[in-house]
Amino acid sequence: MLIYLSVFLYSVILHEIAHGFVAYRFGDDTAKASGRLSFNPLIHIDLFGSILVPLLLLISQSSFLFGWAKPVPVNPYRLHGGQYAYRLVTAAGVLTNLALALASGLILKIATQVFDLPPTNLGVIFFASAFFINIILAVFNCLPLPNFDGFNFLTTFSLPGNILRKTPLANPLFMVQYGLLVSLLLLFLLFPLINQVIVLVLSWMAYLFGITPTVVGVLDLL
Repeated sequence: MLIYLSVFLYSVILHEIAHGFVAYRFGDDTAKASGRLSFNPLIHIDLFGSILVPLLLLISQSSFLFGWAKPVPVNPYRLHGGQYAYRLVTAAGVLTNLALALASGLILKIATQVFDLPPTNLGVIFFASAFFINIILAVFNCLPLPNFDGFNFLTTFSLPGNILRKTPLANPLFMVQYGLLVSLLLLFLLFPLINQVIVLVLSWMAYLFGITPTVVGVLDLL
């Protein structure tokens, strides 16, 4: 379980660092100036998203773990490249999680099928956890919910952006006060559907790499 939690923590941290790094490459040094491109976990930990939510999911014996780190500050008006640059910034976190999942799946395949390591091997547990967690994070963050990457990504396009600007979701004050609450409520209502999507994507990815038995075996150990 310690391995699982450690992988989870650094996966959400790398997700946030990716946003800040891409923003920095496009001219916005807000994240760098605030020290948020560091790998020090203490800088990124969010009391609610990094500790309380994961603990509640563990206590409730949820089928998966989810949470988030402190959002990295990004100033879209300082980006060189306008909406295109901001679109890449919003996509950077999900792409990082997908890259980590793909790399973990490949290493897991080699470890279990070439070197014949068992599911109880610590290395296998580590990469199976990374595979599982990063797929979950990628799927969750793609959801078009307030404060999620999927939502921010959609706002970079004219049609959905124009529609959203006619709703309270375009009001920064409303988002600060109620954005997280709206997202959590929608997550609760849509949880059965979201869970099915996660299981489908995870099963497809595990099948693609030919590691379904290994992933299932490791998850049974956690």
